[in-house]
Amino acid sequence: MAEDKMLQEAIDSMAAGQRERARDLLTRLLRTNQANPKYWLWMSSVVDSTKERVFCLQKVIHLDPNNHAAQLGLVLEGITTPNRGNLPPPIPPRDWQDTYKAMPEEGSSKKLFRRMAYFSAGILVLGMITLGLIGPRMKSYGFFGDVQLTVTPRFETLAATATLLPTNTPRVKTPTPTFIGPTPLWMFLESTYTPTPLYVNTPHPITEAYRAGIRALTTGNYEEMAIFMEQATRAEPDSADTHYYLGEAYLLLGEPEKALFAYEKAIETNPNFAPAYLGRSKAMVALDPNFDIETDLIQAIYFDPQLAEAHQELAAYYLTVGSPEQALESISLTEQLLPESPLVYAYRSQALLQLGEFELALESAQTAYQLDQTILNVYRTLGNLYLLSGDTKQASDFLEIYLRYEQEDSDAWATYGRALFESQGESAQAMQAFEKALAIDENSFVALLYRGLSYLEAGEGQLAVNDLFIARNFDRESFLASLGLARALSLDGRYDDAISQFTGSEGLALSDQQRAEVYYWRAATLIEAGDIREAGLNYQSLLGLPIENIPLNWLDTAQEFLLQLTPTLTMTPSPIPATNTPTVVPPTTTSTFTASPTIATPTPTSTKTPTATVFLPSPTPTQSPSHTPDYKY
Repeated sequence: MAEDKMLQEAIDSMAAGQRERARDLLTRLLRTNQANPKYWLWMSSVVDSTKERVFCLQKVIHLDPNNHAAQLGLVLEGITTPNRGNLPPPIPPRDWQDTYKAMPEEGSSKKLFRRMAYFSAGILVLGMITLGLIGPRMKSYGFFGDVQLTVTPRFETLAATATLLPTNTPRVKTPTPTFIGPTPLWMFLESTYTPTPLYVNTPHPITEAYRAGIRALTTGNYEEMAIFMEQATRAEPDSADTHYYLGEAYLLLGEPEKALFAYEKAIETNPNFAPAYLGRSKAMVALDPNFDIETDLIQAIYFDPQLAEAHQELAAYYLTVGSPEQALESISLTEQLLPESPLVYAYRSQALLQLGEFELALESAQTAYQLDQTILNVYRTLGNLYLLSGDTKQASDFLEIYLRYEQEDSDAWATYGRALFESQGESAQAMQAFEKALAIDENSFVALLYRGLSYLEAGEGQLAVNDLFIARNFDRESFLASLGLARALSLDGRYDDAISQFTGSEGLALSDQQRAEVYYWRAATLIEAGDIREAGLNYQSLLGLPIENIPLNWLDTAQEFLLQLTPTLTMTPSPIPATNTPTVVPPTTTSTFTASPTIATPTPTSTKTPTATVFLPSPTPTQSPSHTPDYKY
């Protein structure tokens, strides 16, 4: 088989002292089959560090628990303690005194020569062992300049020194960014994703720098990769893949300008080289997140329909421009090529969320989270979906993790504040989140809306009016913003303006639940304004709605008010129709209700006395300056 031939070639390279070539061959073998303990065992003899050696030996034990060579290697590295099963057989004792007596007498010159030979051999062996143990360390500190000191071990004990890459760093960037500050997710969450294989890896037999660059890529040393690939492009300027991998190195180093130049050189060298178009699209997004990369991605797919990452990136692009249907098409094509990719489920959940398929979106997001807990955007998606499902605790937990790493996302801060606001008892934290969102984007509708509602709940009428007036102007179809503004105007004593706004809110109500809110709060405002008759009519309209849409305390308030008002109402020239008579609440009812789909509304208490001075002629509030507190999450 080809693998057996490559393994033998690697063994021959080790025997010839060509450790770099042996390591390259073994790396390629492990990419094709990581379940072969032989590959890991031989790899342990050509890696550079103890950590890598131990990793390889542990992989051998995991795949082959009875592998004696690996067990002995871990003992020699001090990882495990020796036992009788992994110790070499004891040397049978000999009676050296009898043997000595049985030996014929030799001349003194022969004895001296033999002793000197033994002494020299011992010194030589001791020196080789010492260099094998401390040589790599001394070289790393510059003791030997640029000379690579290596010791080729005996093949009978190769397993005693083994290792490969303990990391599984993917070849390309995922949506998870690199952060400065908090500990990256991959350091405390189990990573379960599979690295993306190299798109192309031509031999380049005359360019050692290319092979060294690929090795640096597999170990995650991108600075070294860039240096070697620069050398490779100078040695082979007409090779598209060297320019391409140079672009990959610069992109992974966070230098998109240099990456873009390298990708364009690759396209100039070979216009049909598909991954160069993909790389150029990623570099352009890094330079300008709003850049239209659709053409480059379609070009990459045209030249290589099997390039799964291009389909994947195209799906991500369609999500950013609000085309979930097209995103789902690209996701389906990606899934055919990468059926177990967690990003398939992550992107599908975002597309379904945009389409309003919340249950299916939550299912896909949970699958993505189970497959790979290091995809940051999954936390944001789960936070949004749990909030929509009413699970504010789960929503705030996932969004809090997301915001540790992505602190410039205004929408996420606003949604996090909303989750805290709706979970009750978190008003101070919610207000801080809204302030953070508005510091990033002063026109954030959600932050303005829910900060206004927070002020409303806190009894700050003027501040509530300020925020809710702006929010209502941003979205005049929002029932929540319209009703909130009406309540804020009422709280601030602007009863005429409030009543007019309640009328506008009634026109936006789409359900009996929303109509109940309008009738209840408008009745409370009319009582404050002194219009008892109209308040009674609103309470009657409230009681005419299906009972399951009305909170029990609202029913009690309306019935008590109408009972007290009955004599007055019967004397009026326009009697209340019989169909609107109050409904008696059965004593066994257990119906519950939240006044707003997202806000728990307390029972109103009337404390204002209407006077002629509270009716302000202008409905436009005065915007007061907001202050962003200095705090840390």
